Amino acid sequence: MTLFLPGPGEPNDVDGVNDLFDGDDQRVARRRGSRVLRASLVLAIVIAIVVPGGAVAYGIFHQRITDQLAVWQYTPTAEVAQMAADSGMNDEGRFYFYASAPTVESAADFSSVCGSSTDDFVLLGCYTGSSIHVFNVTDARLAGVRNVTAAHEMLHAVYARLSDDDRTSLDALLEAQYQQVKDDPDLAARMKSYATSEPGERDNELHSIFGTELASLSPNLEAHYTKYFSDRAKVVADNAAFQAVFTQVQNQEKALAAQLTAAGDAVDSESTAYSAAMSALNADIASFNTKADDGAFSSQSTFTAARNALTARGDALTARYQAIQADIAHYDDLRKQLEAVDSQASELNRSIDSSLQTPAPTAG
Repeated sequence: MTLFLPGPGEPNDVDGVNDLFDGDDQRVARRRGSRVLRASLVLAIVIAIVVPGGAVAYGIFHQRITDQLAVWQYTPTAEVAQMAADSGMNDEGRFYFYASAPTVESAADFSSVCGSSTDDFVLLGCYTGSSIHVFNVTDARLAGVRNVTAAHEMLHAVYARLSDDDRTSLDALLEAQYQQVKDDPDLAARMKSYATSEPGERDNELHSIFGTELASLSPNLEAHYTKYFSDRAKVVADNAAFQAVFTQVQNQEKALAAQLTAAGDAVDSESTAYSAAMSALNADIASFNTKADDGAFSSQSTFTAARNALTARGDALTARYQAIQADIAHYDDLRKQLEAVDSQASELNRSIDSSLQTPAPTAG
């Protein structure tokens, strides 16, 4: 199961934890994962040295002012503040996170803004272009998933606010990094899905994925993320931890399923052999009884030897039957274990799937 698969390109173009806010001033009305902004001093330097157009410079400064006003007007809840701290955001990252007025929401509220998970992806958060929404995953086994979602969406807000030149430079770094990890099957599947659901947003998504999931990055990319994280290792560790929960359950399912198949095959094979041996013994017993009734045995010792041989075969088959019963009991135990693990998997999937937790509408 892949968490963070891309979302459909619908009114909130959300990815597994994604959404975009494009542009000079506010180029977008599509939802993507978070992107992060730069410190005001850095922006000022970039504008003064790199940006030749006054209109573009005004747009960037205007956005910074807009964000600052939004931050002043926003009061984070304790859980939102904790997510920012636990994900390793620094002051600048927290600035852009709070500028997006992040909220943690129940299934119904979350789905109304971000949409719902589908068979192709699990939706954990969205960035609408002005706000961040995080699905309230409460399963204690997945304690870090909200931190990862928050940081992922924050990075979408960052990417949205980059100038064209900065974005072009960053995209080159992201593509170079992707070449180092492109053989990862899960990542390749996600990017293929993004290409369909969010065409043109490849680097936008890579920006949020790399920043929250990859421990090892190129020096230039690491320097970029340092602008928004004081300790990026925290969010990477949270991502690895909650992914490991699903991986462990999947591995248990695979191992138990393989053991169950092998045990079932062994029971079937042994039962077939046992039935054939029992049929042969019954036939030989019938023949022995006929000979005994007809007085066909030449001596008492011959009779006794034949009877003892049949008795030994019967005892062996009894032991064989008991072994088969033990194998059947083992098979049933494996089946129960697999059912329990399947139940855990279902619980985990339900805990991150907002569509499964939205109450059905009532009539009237």
